[in-house]
Amino acid sequence: MIHIVIVDDEADTHLLYKLKFKKLFATLGELNLVSFLGAQECLDYLQRKDIPHVDLVLSDINMPGMDGFELLQKIHEMDSTIPVYMVSAYESPEYRIKADSLGASRFLSKPVDFHLLVEMLRKDLTILPS
Repeated sequence: MIHIVIVDDEADTHLLYKLKFKKLFATLGELNLVSFLGAQECLDYLQRKDIPHVDLVLSDINMPGMDGFELLQKIHEMDSTIPVYMVSAYESPEYRIKADSLGASRFLSKPVDFHLLVEMLRKDLTILPS
């Protein structure tokens, strides 16, 4: 089973991910997709002891309260092995550089190219077939 956590303050984005991932994982295997509207809710979830291993976190950058960069730092303080993909509607070199310097696995621009995302997942999650 693949366990992916989505963090984005736009509810429509959650629905899009769920639809796309459901279609993708119909052929790849079982998926546990969990989504949160805010970074703190995600951190609370990740700190629980009763959840399965998280294979990937996909996080928006611009969110009220804690932004995606701060979330990335906190996730890596908890478990530096969890890959984190940063997603932003604002394509800027500064965002890419900051995401990279903080240890993000990937940086994606919105709207997300799901074909590209699938290729990234295949490369980064060794549990997926090629």
